[in-house]
Amino acid sequence: MKKFIAILLSLVFIVPTVSHSDEIRSKEMFSFDIKKINDYAYITSEDCKYLYNAGCPILPYYTKLYTFPLGTKIRRIEVKVEGIEKMKLNKKIAFTEDKERVHELKDFYPENWFSYKARVGIKNGEHVIFLSLHLYPVRYNASRNEILYVRNFDIKVEYEVAPESLFSKDEYDLLVIAPDKWVKDLEPLKTHEEREGIKTIVVGLSEIYSSKYFPTNGRDDAEKLKYFIKNAIEQWGIEYVLLVGGRKYTGAWIIPVRYAYAVDAVPPFTERRFISDLYFADIYKYEDGVAFDDWDSNGNGIFAEYNNGGRYDSVDLMPDVYVGRLACRNKLELKILVNKIIKYENSQNKRILLCGGDTDLYDADDINEGEYLNERIAEIMHHFECIMLKASDGTLSRVNIWREIMKGVSFIDFSGHGSPNSWANHPHNSEEWVGITIFDIPFYFNGYKLPIIFANACHTAQFNLTYECIGWHFVRKYGGGAIAFIGSTGLSYGFGGYKTAESLSGYLEIEFFKNYYNSSYLCQMFYNALANYLNNIPMDDWQDYKTVEEYVLLGIPCLKIHL
Repeated sequence: MKKFIAILLSLVFIVPTVSHSDEIRSKEMFSFDIKKINDYAYITSEDCKYLYNAGCPILPYYTKLYTFPLGTKIRRIEVKVEGIEKMKLNKKIAFTEDKERVHELKDFYPENWFSYKARVGIKNGEHVIFLSLHLYPVRYNASRNEILYVRNFDIKVEYEVAPESLFSKDEYDLLVIAPDKWVKDLEPLKTHEEREGIKTIVVGLSEIYSSKYFPTNGRDDAEKLKYFIKNAIEQWGIEYVLLVGGRKYTGAWIIPVRYAYAVDAVPPFTERRFISDLYFADIYKYEDGVAFDDWDSNGNGIFAEYNNGGRYDSVDLMPDVYVGRLACRNKLELKILVNKIIKYENSQNKRILLCGGDTDLYDADDINEGEYLNERIAEIMHHFECIMLKASDGTLSRVNIWREIMKGVSFIDFSGHGSPNSWANHPHNSEEWVGITIFDIPFYFNGYKLPIIFANACHTAQFNLTYECIGWHFVRKYGGGAIAFIGSTGLSYGFGGYKTAESLSGYLEIEFFKNYYNSSYLCQMFYNALANYLNNIPMDDWQDYKTVEEYVLLGIPCLKIHL
């Protein structure tokens, strides 16, 4: 064991400090144990989470989260580590999949003792700046099979608070954006929302493009909408945005979309792009203050790039407004949705339907990942009657799903695999598929006892295809179905075994339900889950970016949930 001299690691945000800045100081102390299980070593540390990046060693990290009022300038971040020590290991540290890659790493991982990210977002209805500081007390060199570690971190954050709030308007709460010919059809919804205390304005696309309310800005229609939302936040004080319109059967868009380019790095999967409605929610970024985030920092006209032919965009990703979409293709679907929202019975019995199976066959932990996530959610939603349908014991079936939906449930959690037209999972270590398709949904006549659905699965909310995806089939179902659906527009990723709950879609799934108890509206459950992901996960892998960007809310964001 060799001791190194103390080292001052980094000063971040190269901006001159000012004498009147406030500061926060703290000292974080760590200890760890090395556990040997089978052929590998596991480093554990109390109160730490663990890095789960594909092809990298599993190591502890600790997150410090700071929240500042909007307009705050972060002048300086200083992290000092003392007493760096080295240790040779007699077993390799366990890795996250891709065994060959991790043992070929020649440098210490993580690269530095800490990382950080400042983002602009919302917390409890207020616009704020989040600063996430991730500390890495143990770093590992796989080729030399040795670790560097520290016991203490000294942290100092210097900042300057804005003298007054940047956004103080409060004219409207909900902005509804729709094609001109649908504006009148949305009047009943507007009346309903205002009766519920939500001040609402409905704006037609031509009013945006013609600069009726604000000067038009943007390189294309999607960016024009995003700039309009920015102005509506600043001039009207809106908190919620409802985009009304999806894809026509001809392929044209009724309401614009934005594609993100976080490219899959796991051949044979080659999904180069996918829809991200987070683009319309993530309005601002932090650049020595608050700035508009166009998701195209390299200026090449391709958005939210991550490993797209070696190209990357620096994107904030933190939501600044709560966005939902009714992906209607015609007026009939719109009328169905308006009626369902107005008559939604959110006072139904507290029942939650949990559907799962063995998502990752033959994993090292030999568990059924979907069922494990269902069980974790049942623990969270302990005030609910939890109905578990498991592929492993034969209770998961089309008939049983239909039966429970017909009885009425408040929430459904589908944890498994998906496609645009189906959801399913496996019995334990079996190639058999058990689940539902879009052809089952016409038989769901559950009236206005409509569930909110979260689907941890691929492509279930991919609303850009000629035929409508299963998520939208649920939402636009006449006489039943669902009131809202949260799912993925692209390939969705998760880890096998118990770590399925610690990162990627499984982590987001659990966070969604964790936020039930501190939320009044559906959008808060969903977007707080995204914010928690962004604040607590270091976000240094393409899978993290894709997970956050690809999940969408098909439904009205300001839907009251029964507490």
